[in-house]
Amino acid sequence: MSGPTRLRIEVDGVTLVDLDEPLESVSVMPGGVGGGARVEVRRASVGAEAALLEAMARTITVSGSDFRYRADAVVGGPVRTRTWTVREGAWGLTLPG
Repeated sequence: MSGPTRLRIEVDGVTLVDLDEPLESVSVMPGGVGGGARVEVRRASVGAEAALLEAMARTITVSGSDFRYRADAVVGGPVRTRTWTVREGAWGLTLPG
């Protein structure tokens, strides 16, 4: 994201942040043990640095006015809604033995 924007962030069907709160950034990354995804949301702030919101989730939905996102270094969008779902075993690495 470039500059504050307003997005609705839902994790496992529960609203984490709604459209009334401007955001600086949203990051979704592998969560490690347990197979979920770690969601980090940084609110826009004036003056002091805003607290980081963090959550673990299996499904993350981001919605709002047209926005772009970056996944695996490729920029996608613009879209109004995008949902990511963690699927156990969907990504792996096999090494020669």
